[in-house]
Amino acid sequence: MKVFRSGAGEVAAKLRPELEAGNLQPDLIWVVREGLFRELGQKGLLRRVPPTFPGLPPQYVYEGGKYYEVRLLQNVLAINTKVLPKEQWPRFWKDLVKPLYKDRLAMADPNYSGPTLIALGALSQRYGLGYFESLRTNGMRVEQSNPVLQQKLARGEYAIALTNDYGVRQELEKGAPLAIVYPQDGVIFAPTPIGIPTWSKNPALAKRFLTFLLSPKGQAIFAERGYYPVMPGVPRPKGAPADLISLRGEEPGSELLERFNALFGLRR
Repeated sequence: MKVFRSGAGEVAAKLRPELEAGNLQPDLIWVVREGLFRELGQKGLLRRVPPTFPGLPPQYVYEGGKYYEVRLLQNVLAINTKVLPKEQWPRFWKDLVKPLYKDRLAMADPNYSGPTLIALGALSQRYGLGYFESLRTNGMRVEQSNPVLQQKLARGEYAIALTNDYGVRQELEKGAPLAIVYPQDGVIFAPTPIGIPTWSKNPALAKRFLTFLLSPKGQAIFAERGYYPVMPGVPRPKGAPADLISLRGEEPGSELLERFNALFGLRR
């Protein structure tokens, strides 16, 4: 088995020239790029897998089974509890612009991180790009990836991080002094679809893997790794609340991403 694993931006960058050359390689695509799946579906490049998974909620079946959600990933706020006392924890996304958090906040690079790209889209849609301009003025830093960001947060280099929930839970399992804040105006759900392209040389094996991910055993593994499972009845991650206010984020257009890059001095 060969696996290419990286940030969603790099996975999409690898797939794009293969798609344009008509020489796509993977038997399965699993990435935080719902727009890519929509494009592949519209071009007839995804195999439909009939949605015959008992109990799977219909909102996790896309385009009649062309691709699926197999786990739930949310953007949340993570706190270093040794750096920031509980009475100072933010409650809403807008709280991050307060002077209290100046030079104490970071997020991952939306060019690299798929979940962060979704968060950029959702928060810009709600508050406008001016929200990120205020965060820049408040000294927010941008790290390349969520794992790097979470490790620096755990070491106390930051007090707060806009990041994904499952990675923070994994750091908590290691004993990191972290806590998750679920903003009262909603966590940001980042779709992470998986689908089988029509060019797959091993479609039966690919379908077996998808079926495993939606099986009780596969769903239990997700929960152990800090993700909410999509199948009802599977225990959620330890310490995760049963009910969340959730915002479904959308990928922003290239213009918004370019403006964000210019704002934070990132690559264009």
